[in-house]
Amino acid sequence: MSGADTPARTSTAGEWRVFLGRRYRPFQGLGLSGAVVAALAGDGLTIPLLLELGASPALATVIGVLPFAFSAAQLGVPWLLRRYDGNLRGVTLTILAVGETRGFILGGLTLAAWVGLIPNGAAIIAIGAVMSLGGAATTIGGTNLLAWYGAILPDPERRFVAPRVMGMTLGLGSILLLPVAVLVQLFLPELGVRIYAVVFLASGIAGVAEIVVLRQLAKPGRVRVARSASSADGPPAVPPSPHLQPFLRSITVAAFGAGFGPYLSIYAISVLHLPPSYAILLSAISSAASLVSATIIGGLLARGSASRTLRVSFLLRGSSMLLGLTAFPANPLAGVIICVVAGVAAAGASAGTLSSNERLMRLTPGPDLIRAQGRFVAGSAAGITAGQLSNAAILAILPLGYPAFAILFAVSGLTRFWTAARAEVSETWSSSTRIYRNEDLRKP
Repeated sequence: MSGADTPARTSTAGEWRVFLGRRYRPFQGLGLSGAVVAALAGDGLTIPLLLELGASPALATVIGVLPFAFSAAQLGVPWLLRRYDGNLRGVTLTILAVGETRGFILGGLTLAAWVGLIPNGAAIIAIGAVMSLGGAATTIGGTNLLAWYGAILPDPERRFVAPRVMGMTLGLGSILLLPVAVLVQLFLPELGVRIYAVVFLASGIAGVAEIVVLRQLAKPGRVRVARSASSADGPPAVPPSPHLQPFLRSITVAAFGAGFGPYLSIYAISVLHLPPSYAILLSAISSAASLVSATIIGGLLARGSASRTLRVSFLLRGSSMLLGLTAFPANPLAGVIICVVAGVAAAGASAGTLSSNERLMRLTPGPDLIRAQGRFVAGSAAGITAGQLSNAAILAILPLGYPAFAILFAVSGLTRFWTAARAEVSETWSSSTRIYRNEDLRKP
């Protein structure tokens, strides 16, 4: 993909029309296939399935955090790249081949549980293991893809393309999850958990398609990986930006708030006593909100401040959690409120994902990018894991009801507000920090 012709900056709709043209067809394929996998083999389906198989809310919460915990393996990517002479393409393809095809295994386990080949308890453990390894591989591979884009696209075009690919992946699941919610509602009583197996199979096929498209993307060449203080391999690390460490710290704290927040699907099913299809509908609303948010945020990031956008995302997510306090069981509008919470939280999460990854790229010199990405993902993993294990402990210790979830809503919301108040931001909305040089990342 040549970067000689950078996209013209017009309206948000106009920029999306440019992105959906022939020039960016491979990136569209990645966004679409990634969206199918994220929607149909993510926790929007696996959490209701685990509850259907008999997992407790606390256990389902622990299983839900394991993919984040295992994604800390991103710290090992610099070693892998040095081991294989900077072969970013080969490393990324291998990792994503593991993560994006997990739907086949999930479908097989679901059918095995349905026919009684394995007991439900064993199926729960096995599904948790697949989600842990496969979900972590998807996160690590997706992070590597951002470096891949940085290696093949000049900075103006990277800023244009990367948020839109991520936006498609985060948002297009709404198109898929809505009919899935209907299917589960209609056929779960008759077919049982077999209906989940069909959906998982579709996600596995999409994962194979994603690998095929990825193999057609321009090759990033051999990437440079800055050495650590204890390593003699690779170019020396460039002195980091003084803003990098505060940024990473704020991401870790915000991730703790995210982990401490309750699964809305568990709350809806266990406390509000709404059907499993409603929980999937929440995921569909979240995906739609993510798509709208990504559409808007992609244009903002191409032209201005990633740090200020990140602060707004903290405020959106904090506000959504505090709004959740009003969805108590006696409130006849509780179900509607949870839908609003899901939408606002997802919009904030989408904005946060896009802006935090963009800010990392702008704060990190080329050779140090891979190592900084490892610290970024590991910090996020540590924060989410600590928060969600605390979440699970509260659900296990306290009686399952509104008071326990109220604690989760309150702590999660206040943590985000605290992070927003302390986050470093650029002087103006138009500040874009620095230009990323892809030639700094590639080996000569």
